[in-house]
Amino acid sequence: MPNKKQPTTFCSPVLVAAGRAFSFATVPPEVSRSHLRRGRMTAHVSIGTSHFDARMEPDGKLGHWFIVPPGVIRKEALAAGSNALFTLAKLDEQPDPALPDYFQVLLDGSPSARATWAGTTTLARIDWVHWMESAKQEATRHERAANAIDMLEKGKKRVCCFDPSGFYSKALACPAEESG
Repeated sequence: MPNKKQPTTFCSPVLVAAGRAFSFATVPPEVSRSHLRRGRMTAHVSIGTSHFDARMEPDGKLGHWFIVPPGVIRKEALAAGSNALFTLAKLDEQPDPALPDYFQVLLDGSPSARATWAGTTTLARIDWVHWMESAKQEATRHERAANAIDMLEKGKKRVCCFDPSGFYSKALACPAEESG
């Protein structure tokens, strides 16, 4: 069994998201399984002489995808659709997630929820934020934030009934690719 702490390499095409919003690459399921967790997380990625930390998003198929920064696309002269060799390394510690403004306001207004939040693990906080952000409609995201505060106020440290991989719920996927 591969060591999750050891870097691994994989080949993936560099794809352009529909609307040309950003470029991204996919992590094969076998690499995700051996080096990542099923849910969202951050990993260190290298390609050529470029290095960056990337948020690994679950693709709903037990793999992940990540945004390739525009500066890396330019520096490494990556063309859309071209295959690239990436090296992925797990971070020793995951960074705390950025909180959506609508959730931060609610959290700031609830000392008991804030205390529970402070007592959770970083991965639990990542899953809470992912659960809120994965809702397709803004109203649902706000409703989930209010529900999160309610659960945190009751001492609940982990979001329940959320499939962070998207595999079972079919709620998560890679971005749509730009059509030729």
